[in-house]
Formats: sequence, C-alpha cells, structure tokens
Amino acid sequence: MDILITAVAIVLLFVVLKFFIQKRAQRTKGKEVNISLFDDNVKKLLKSKKSILYFFTPTCGACKSQTPIIDKLEAETKAVGKIDLSVNRNIASEFGIMGTPSTAIMVGNKIEEIFVGLKQEKFLKARFDQA
Repeated sequence: MDILITAVAIVLLFVVLKFFIQKRAQRTKGKEVNISLFDDNVKKLLKSKKSILYFFTPTCGACKSQTPIIDKLEAETKAVGKIDLSVNRNIASEFGIMGTPSTAIMVGNKIEEIFVGLKQEKFLKARFDQA
C-alpha cells in the first residue's frame, strides 16, 4: 500500500511541476525578445511576419520524438528555427524556458505563444496558422 501511495504522489508531483512550467512559460507571452542573441538564420526568421522557434537539448528523450514533427513543419512552412539550449543557455533565460522540448510561436520578435513538452504537428500547425 505504501508503494502505491508513493507512486501516486510522484505522478502528482510531475503533473504539478509540468503545470507550473507551462504557466511560467506563458508569462512571457507578448514579450519582445532580444534578437541579437540569435544566429543569422534565426534573426532572419524573427524579422519575418511569423515563425516557430524550437528549443531542444540533444539528451532530451521527448526532444527526440518532437524533432521529426518540427522537421515536417519546417518543410511545410519554411519558418522554423531550431535552438540547442545546451549551447545557448542565455536564450533559455530570455524566453523563461525551464524544460525541453519547448516551442514558441513568434510574430516578428514578439512571443505569441510558448508550449512546453511534446506537441503534435496538427496542434502546432493550427497555432502557427492562427498567429
């Protein structure tokens, strides 16, 4: 019985933590980001009307599932920038990112929406089209 209670507590803790991370990320909605932090390819994207920024780390298991979805969106929209947060930690703080994978829908250099965790292609495409 003690093992069951411990397992339920751990699952509940992870659910609450994911909720907290998502809510914290949403606080950056509408924020203008400093484009000087990015490489030339991402700067070019941020100067366009709208784009998707995908934040990942190479060791993240969920990122390995999310990356093919992002690759499909990149082929369709030609408006996707990928940022490896293991190399670009200052960008994570600029966006308030606490977990990967994270995906930001950008309008110019403003954050329209930001999502933490694995998201389906249909969901991300719909949000991108709405921006």
